[in-house]
Amino acid sequence: MKALTHIRFLEEFDSQIEPHLSDSTLTVKRLLRLVGMSRTDLHRKLEHTVGMSTTKYLRKKRLDRAAELLKEQQDWKISHIASEVGFEHQGYFTRRFKEVFGCCPGEWRERLEHV
Repeated sequence: MKALTHIRFLEEFDSQIEPHLSDSTLTVKRLLRLVGMSRTDLHRKLEHTVGMSTTKYLRKKRLDRAAELLKEQQDWKISHIASEVGFEHQGYFTRRFKEVFGCCPGEWRERLEHV
């Protein structure tokens, strides 16, 4: 039963943050207001559920969305995709993308073309 509660929590949490992923000003503080939880409660819940801090989870959601956009929007520039998922600086976006996916966004897109 606890697993179901965690799944519902993540579904609800994701539904609150997904419309705001492109907003580079979406901070943890603002996110707390959106979901109506304290910093400590949200951090504990995310750590327990997905093993990530709030900041890392938000960044992962943004990068996952970027990976989707790289596939769906082949004609978009990488800088545009970075902006669409809330990264103001393409260099930072590229660095974080590579940490998660093991390659730069351009390489990711090239790999998708060969699949």
